[in-house]
Amino acid sequence: MKGFDARIKVFNLWWWMYVALTFLLLAVVTAAGNTRSMDERYRLVLWLSIAKLIILRLYKFSLKNIRDDYNYYNELPCYLCNQSTLLCILASVTRSIPVMAFCVSVGTLGAVLAYVMPDSYNRDQLVFSKQAYGFYGYHGLLIVTCLSFYTLRLYEPVLKDCLWAPVGTMILAGIGHMINTYLRKTGLNKKSNYVYTYIPENKILQTMWNLFPVKMWYMLPVLPIFTVYSFVFFLILRILQALTIIYL
Repeated sequence: MKGFDARIKVFNLWWWMYVALTFLLLAVVTAAGNTRSMDERYRLVLWLSIAKLIILRLYKFSLKNIRDDYNYYNELPCYLCNQSTLLCILASVTRSIPVMAFCVSVGTLGAVLAYVMPDSYNRDQLVFSKQAYGFYGYHGLLIVTCLSFYTLRLYEPVLKDCLWAPVGTMILAGIGHMINTYLRKTGLNKKSNYVYTYIPENKILQTMWNLFPVKMWYMLPVLPIFTVYSFVFFLILRILQALTIIYL
């Protein structure tokens, strides 16, 4: 918006505006979907996932005209949140319990962490800018889609499913690391760092790297952390389900 230079900073008013819009959309999707059949609810999540993927690609392509350091091979859908988007599509089609469990736990967590700890490029962005729409809009829609499996009663959290969070994360990290290694060795993207397997890019990962500075394997503490997180998160969701708060 011309002449309007307000910027989004974590926990400021504009940041909370995007958070509020995210949960408003989740409420609308839940209200609209809960009266429909199971097949229709799965299709609703599928269309949300496809829309999210389209928004992601449009956002990534738009960076070509914005960033001087743009590299196509650095914008592949290989980051954890991008992988969760693809898994939401897979879960909607296959109705796989492990994949839905991963999306609800890790997919939601990844999007929340993106909101709370945006990378250096997405900090202090103009509120009404392509970058803000792309980054916060995309991750907000990821939260909506991942939690819709739960709020639309397509997936019922089971505590034993918390194990899919660390298992899935390490599998995706392994795939990301192989892609990073290939892109770096071929020169297609010498800074490739999908899933941050080469270089830690936030304080939490930096702490892990300081303890065990080995590419990819420094992320091993993620296994128990994600297991505990998923257990607690699923427990909270089950309590909410028991109290029927979500379905009132």
